[in-house]
Order: sequence, then structure tokens, then C-alpha cells
Amino acid sequence: MAEDLERDRKNSKYLIPNVARALKILEYLARREEEASIAEIATNFSIPKNSVFRIIKSLEYYGYVEEDGRKYHATPRLLYLGYEGMRKKGILENSLDVMHTLRDEVNETVMIGTLLGSQIVIIEQLAPFQFIRFEAEVGRRVPVYASAPGKAIAAFLPPEEQKLLLSQITFTRYTDKTIPSKSAMLKELALIRERGYAVDEGEEVAEAHCVGSPILDYRGFPIAALWVVGPDFRLTADKFDHIGPVVQDHALQVSRRFGYDPVA
Repeated sequence: MAEDLERDRKNSKYLIPNVARALKILEYLARREEEASIAEIATNFSIPKNSVFRIIKSLEYYGYVEEDGRKYHATPRLLYLGYEGMRKKGILENSLDVMHTLRDEVNETVMIGTLLGSQIVIIEQLAPFQFIRFEAEVGRRVPVYASAPGKAIAAFLPPEEQKLLLSQITFTRYTDKTIPSKSAMLKELALIRERGYAVDEGEEVAEAHCVGSPILDYRGFPIAALWVVGPDFRLTADKFDHIGPVVQDHALQVSRRFGYDPVA
């Protein structure tokens, strides 16, 4: 915690120290399941207790913190701010600039979509500067188990929701690369959750390769997926290890706009 404040101090000469401290303390309290005392907060951030006291009392005055037996916790007022921000900008508005950056970097089709039942619905795409390229109509649906975005979202669902989703899937074989069963799907999802991105090596359309990563909200819940699509002769399997982290990084940029914190 103290290292974060020191890093912030070094990174910008425009930071107001007590504002930065207040925001860090608020984030700290929001992440904790239990209340924290002023002494605990001061120890975590290596700052004087009297400074913590003034910050806490200011946050309490404006309704962001409540006291319970000389310990403090964050209030739902934080959610109000988060929901207001998300209401003003939805998935697409929060993603378009990142999609453009990703498209320009990889020069392949970039798509974004969300889960609808047991399928992924495409809500936007950006075409690459390539003569041969893959495109799909906005609104087209693709199967969860045979697509990078579907598997990326499924991998990060809470266990009960993931179980329900898999129970709704009939594992139809589209190509010899299609995942054939629920047990095979579970193994794939465990791998995806560990590395942070999913790949599709021609699982629905033999000639199309995809790499996708989930967009997560403040709860860590997958609300959408961002993915890259290219022909198999250009987006080859040996490029997945390079493209995967790139897609994951761009998806994380969007996730942060919805309150996701990978450290928490």
C-alpha cells in the first residue's frame, strides 16, 4: 500500500497528496470484507494516524465511510458513483477507442460481443487493412463452446452460472477442432482462466482463427468479450502466444472502466 502511494508521488508532480491518500484508503476499505481501524489503515499505508483520522472523518462526513465500533467500512455510495459512470457510457462506448487501437496493432478484424443464452452475439466489429479478411454481421450469434469469446466469458463465470451454462449446451461438431464434450470444455476453461485469454483454432469455421479475452466489471464478472479474428494462413497458431496477451491487455483497459481491479 505504501509502495503505491510512493509510486504515485514519483509519477506525477500534479498529484495532491491527501486526495491521493483518500482515494487509496477508500479503495482499500471497499476491498476488505471486514472493517479496519485507523491504526490498521495507518500501518498499511505507512502514514501518520492523525492524517488517516482526518481523511476518514472527511469521507465519513460525505457518506463514503461509516464507523462501527471505532472501525470503518465503505458504504454503498461508492456503487452509486460507479453505476452513474457506467450509465453514461455502455459497453460499446467504453470499448470503441480500445478496439481501434487493437485493430491498428494486430491488423486483423476486431470484434466485441456479449453472452446471450448459450451463444455470443456480436455487437460491433472493426475491419482490418487487409484484402482478405473475416467480417460478420452485427447481431450474428456464435456458439459459446466453439468460439474464443464464448470460452473466454464462460471461463470467468461464477461456478454455479458456469455449470448452468454448460448444462444448456449440445456439443455439435462443426470441424475436427470443435470441443466434443462437457469434460473437454471444463479442461479448456480451466486453462483459459489461468492464462487470461481463449483461442479458437477453426472450431466453428475451419479457416478462421480467433483469440479473445473477457471484459470484467467491478465484481470480476464477465460482461462481454473482446476478440481478434483472422484467416488461418495469417493468424497462425504459433502467433497465439503473442496475440493473446495483447488482446488480454486491451480487454483489461475496458474492464478498468467498469471498475475492475486485477490486484483486488
